[in-house]
Amino acid sequence: MSAPRNPYQPYAAVHANPNGPDDARPSPANIIRDAKTGDALQGKVVLVTGASSGTGLESVRSMYEGGATVFATARDMPKMNKVIDEIVSSSHLKHAPRPVAIEMHLDDLDSVRQGAKTFEEKSDGKLNILINNAGVAGVPYGQTKNGFELHFGTNHISHFLLFNLLKPLLIASAKATGTTSRVVNVSSAAHRRSKIRFEDINFAKDPSAFEQFTAYGQSKLANIYMANYITRHFSSQHLTALSVHPGIVHTELGRYMGDAGWDALGGPKKLAKVFKSGAQGASTQIWAAVDPYFEDVAHGGVYLSDCGVAGPAHDGEDDSRPCYAAYAYDEEAEEKLWRVSCEMVGIELER
Repeated sequence: MSAPRNPYQPYAAVHANPNGPDDARPSPANIIRDAKTGDALQGKVVLVTGASSGTGLESVRSMYEGGATVFATARDMPKMNKVIDEIVSSSHLKHAPRPVAIEMHLDDLDSVRQGAKTFEEKSDGKLNILINNAGVAGVPYGQTKNGFELHFGTNHISHFLLFNLLKPLLIASAKATGTTSRVVNVSSAAHRRSKIRFEDINFAKDPSAFEQFTAYGQSKLANIYMANYITRHFSSQHLTALSVHPGIVHTELGRYMGDAGWDALGGPKKLAKVFKSGAQGASTQIWAAVDPYFEDVAHGGVYLSDCGVAGPAHDGEDDSRPCYAAYAYDEEAEEKLWRVSCEMVGIELER
């Protein structure tokens, strides 16, 4: 995809002067209200990964409140079911379908395959919106059960496989409803930390080259490339994808950040006003999922931040700035990553 020439930023004014969590920046409820979806989400099927806490939890809550049938993946099923109990008991809705928990461990591709199979059975083969929210950040060097570096394997490869397993459902659901199916990849401004290290993606050739935020940045760039590729190749079948920077949010994702990680985002003083609440952190992915603007597939394949299409980064800006790197729109790299990812998960490349 090419970089956007005139970024659509309907919420730019309320993001101009942030004042900390729960300030004037929109919540998912605001987004759904402003989208004027009415009953549009009723009957829609939504799948959210990493849904037991943080922005994933808030995405499940907002989609449930909007009337969708929601499926939520997590590693810890008792925790996920407890979260669902809270969402349902605190809601004003009386007869909405209860969110369904699905066990999925994103560091294990067999678990992803089983989770996708379970979802297909429980959803009757329907899927309108896939929100790839789960992820890890700043973790020490390690490998998934399939031998991938933890950031790349968890944040990209698992979601890449999940999408490909569920792609037929997304396309069929678009055709059945006459609407555009959407994939939302939760990326990060940290994608500016690294290009894709095609020569050694998993740091296997030179483990000493591993640096946690380089690894995280690479995986977040992969989220962008995946969304761009999906839109370019499948929009003719009414399937589009978007990548999202949620903002700086205090969630479990940041438990390995350390002082150096937070300093890279601008330091504690600056972050005090930039921080978003968990709900506000989910707002951009909900905007991507529900706003009528993205019903037009021509508007897909872009990187979003602050409930708008992001603009380019400038030299010297820290990672708190919601902008994209010059290499975020690189069709050749997107194509190469897709081929490499197909090889990693053992699926055929569509021609």
